[in-house]
Amino acid sequence: MNEGLISKRYAKALYHHARGMSEEDVLYHRMQMLEALLRKMPDFRASIKSPMLSAKEKISLLTNATGKNPEPSYLDFIDLVVTNRRSDMLQRIALSYQRFYREKKRISVVHLISAKKLSGNVIKRIRNLTERKTQGKVEFSTHIDPSLDGGFIFRLNDIRIDASVKGQLDRISRRLVQINKSII
Repeated sequence: MNEGLISKRYAKALYHHARGMSEEDVLYHRMQMLEALLRKMPDFRASIKSPMLSAKEKISLLTNATGKNPEPSYLDFIDLVVTNRRSDMLQRIALSYQRFYREKKRISVVHLISAKKLSGNVIKRIRNLTERKTQGKVEFSTHIDPSLDGGFIFRLNDIRIDASVKGQLDRISRRLVQINKSII
């Protein structure tokens, strides 16, 4: 069966289970922590996937990894995933849960990459405009990348707008190569 489909089904079931316990919001933050741990710590990810660890050891490791006093819905989830031998899919399930949660709660994710630091006023205006256009909440992050040489890259969920000097120069370069190939 398709791993993407499996992770989406687990995420959807987890969301509904957590919602029934009024824990979906807290679980969303725990899934962010779990996914970050799995992404940033390859040794942790390998331990979870390892057949050398017993199910009980994996459950204990996952229970303690994301902080104290995990929610009952998280404990149920970890038990289910480990028991069904889906530990290797935890990161995908955590990402799918986050996507599903954002969809249900009408939350958009915005990444703004600029060549220089933007003022708080500019960031606030962009955030407010995005919230009005999407008619929902916005998770907003900024990053500075001097290699852009000016301008910005704006990502809203799956939409990407590259208004950077570097991006414009790359597009001009590709166009010139196409023109050159058509001449020859």
